[in-house]
Formats: sequence, C-alpha cells, structure tokens
Amino acid sequence: MTMVGIGIRNLWRSKLRLGLVAALIGAPFFLLLVMQSIGDAVQRQTETLKQNVNNTLQLRARGSMGHVNMVGNEAILPQDTLVTVQGVEHVAKVEPYLLAMTPTEGHNFAMVVGVDPGDTRRLESHGEAGNPKILFGRDLTFDDRGKPVAIIGQGVAKWAGIKPEALDGGKEAATLTLDLKHTHPVIFALDRAPVTFTIVGIYASGYVFGDMQLFTPLDTFRKAYGVPDGISWLYVRADSSENLVAVERQVRAMLGDIADIISPTTVAEFQSTATAAVQRLANGGTALSALLMVLVVFFVMLLVVRERAWEIGTLKAIGASDSGIVTSFLIEAVLLCAVGAIAGALLFAMLGGALAQLVFRLGVSPFLPAQYSSLAATLSLAPRFDTTTLAILIGASVVAALGGSAWGIWQIVKLSPMEAIREGGHE
Repeated sequence: MTMVGIGIRNLWRSKLRLGLVAALIGAPFFLLLVMQSIGDAVQRQTETLKQNVNNTLQLRARGSMGHVNMVGNEAILPQDTLVTVQGVEHVAKVEPYLLAMTPTEGHNFAMVVGVDPGDTRRLESHGEAGNPKILFGRDLTFDDRGKPVAIIGQGVAKWAGIKPEALDGGKEAATLTLDLKHTHPVIFALDRAPVTFTIVGIYASGYVFGDMQLFTPLDTFRKAYGVPDGISWLYVRADSSENLVAVERQVRAMLGDIADIISPTTVAEFQSTATAAVQRLANGGTALSALLMVLVVFFVMLLVVRERAWEIGTLKAIGASDSGIVTSFLIEAVLLCAVGAIAGALLFAMLGGALAQLVFRLGVSPFLPAQYSSLAATLSLAPRFDTTTLAILIGASVVAALGGSAWGIWQIVKLSPMEAIREGGHE
C-alpha cells in the first residue's frame, strides 16, 4: 500500500477521534464562513450604494431644506425644474420628492416622504442611502398612487405601536393618523384636516434616523398637505459616474440661483465607517478561526505521532523514507480538516443565516458608529455557497493541516527507528 493510501486508511482508525476532531475543527470553520458572509454582505451593500449614489445629484431650493412645514425651510423647487433637468444630456432618471415633518415624542420628529412608487426610497439626512429592506408587509406599488397608504420605518412602527400582524391583509388594518395642525419648535401648523394612512409595510434602513420615516405615494402627499405642484428634493441620476460632473455643470447653468446642488458623499462615509469596521472585525474573526483550526490540528497530530511512534520506527526500519511517512501524515491531516470543513459547512447551511444575524448583533454592531446600529436587519446574511466559498474551505483545510502538522512532522523526521521502537515497546 502506498503512503498516500496509508494516510487515507489512518483517517478511519479511530472513528471516535474522527468525530470529535471533526466537531472541533468544524466549529472554527463555521465561524470562518459566518464572518465571510458578514463581510461579503456589507461589501455588497457598499457596491449597491456605489451603483446608486456615485452617479446621483440632489437638488433643493436655494437655502432651504425643502420640508413643506419646517420653520424657515419651507421653500421648494418649482415644478418645471423636473422637465428642465430631464432634458439635460446624460441624465438617465429624475426622481421628485416631497417632504414634511411630524412630531413624535418630546422634541423628536419623524419624516413624511412623498415619492412615486417605483422610485428609490431614500433616507432623509442620509438621502443617498437607497432602498430600505421591507421586513413585514409589502412595498408601495403603482396601484397605490393617490391612495392613503404608506410604508413606515421600524422606528415609526415602534413609536406608533403598530405590529407586523396588523399590516395589510391582517384582521384589522394598521393605520396611522397625522395631525397636520400639531406644532413643534421647528414645525409650523398647517390648517388642514388630519390624514390617516393605512400602513402596508414596515422597513429597516440600517440607519437610526432613516427608520423614522413614512413613505407615501407622491399624489397622496400632495392631496394631504395641499401642495399641488413643486418639489422638495429632486434626485438626478446620470447614466454613469463618469458623466456626473458634466451633468452637474449643465444643471447649474440651466437652473442658475434657484437650486442648491448636493453631490453624493454617503458612500464614502459608509465605506470609511461601517464597511471598514465590519471588514476589520470579519478579518479578525477569520484570523481567530484559522488559529483555532491550527491549534486543533497541532494537538491532534502531536498525539497521533506519540501514539504511533513504534509504527513510525518500524516503517523507517524497513526502508520507508521520511518524505513518504510525512506524506501519509499530511494526507491524514488534510482529510481531517476536510471532514471538519464539511461539518462546518453543513452547520452553516442549516443555521448560518440566523446565527450570522446573532453574531452581527452581538459581536459586530457594538463596534459600529451609533447611526448604523440596526444595519444587520438590512443585510442579506443567508448562507451563500459559491466558488469563493469552496476555495476558502479548501485553502483553509490545507493551511490548517500544514500549519498544525509542522511540529509533528519535525518530530517524525528526527525520530530514529531504534528509539521509536524502544519507546513503543515500553508503552
């Protein structure tokens, strides 16, 4: 039998040890896959932001926040701004927004956003962040135009006491009534009747302030707040990031002094804070996983070499080369790691999504900037198996086997046949 065959056979010599070692190695493999999934999810979020942000400008009325009931900031863009900007070369899409504020508890407030169904749901004060994730219920549709329906952030849902089971299709529809005459230090009253929205969805944004918003169809907002025309914010998306500067230059020339034009900054902020922090933690978790795997293999192979000292001496005495014996032990170590990798991958396939969410909340969220504390709810942390995952499993198995076996291999090489046989005979 070749030394490779001996290495394969030796894997099964103790089924109890094989099972125990597979579990011990599988645990760090599982942690490795969880940290990889967290890092990949945040990276995908960053790339999505880049695709939707780096080529987008935000327009507001000059010197105003554009909120129709905000003290000193109620000025909005004229309606014809929309048509003007749509005619600019390299503009791929223009999305109009209308915004208002509504008091909550104390001096806090929530944002009411009118948006065309199908357009991006952006977050006030973090406006370029992109569509939030619907947790319960559904999103707005084109059939909702003009109807008093809305989706709300989980922060608004908590404040209003709206439960997921009460959403559209439940026994009792969830509703939220806003008193437009209710004032606030930065909100002035509107002489209009209260408006009641049927809540059809609850979303999570990954951003604390972003979860304090209500999105309703633009036509519904105009009717409720008495704004027949005009635009609070206008998002102008260029056909590519390379053309954004040219688009901004043309828009400034055409609109003159009526608008403030805000270039995107959120991706850079998100990438330098949330993405960077998560990647550092993911890399740390990966390094810890690799260290644990190496330690397990180290102690197992040290035990194996000690147990088989007599066998090693005998093989050397009958002419087996050091390289052949080392090969058989390396084959065994690699296969042990491979079995552990399979065990960790199976556990990840069954529980990876739920446990990744738990690891993110307990081990990652505390290290993020406060405004991103709810980021986990917006990420897709479901188990993903692709060629990258397979390469990681194979690479980690080989590295752990080589690193963990190094000392054991040294012991094999320096062990003399007579000493090994004598020590084995004493045992």
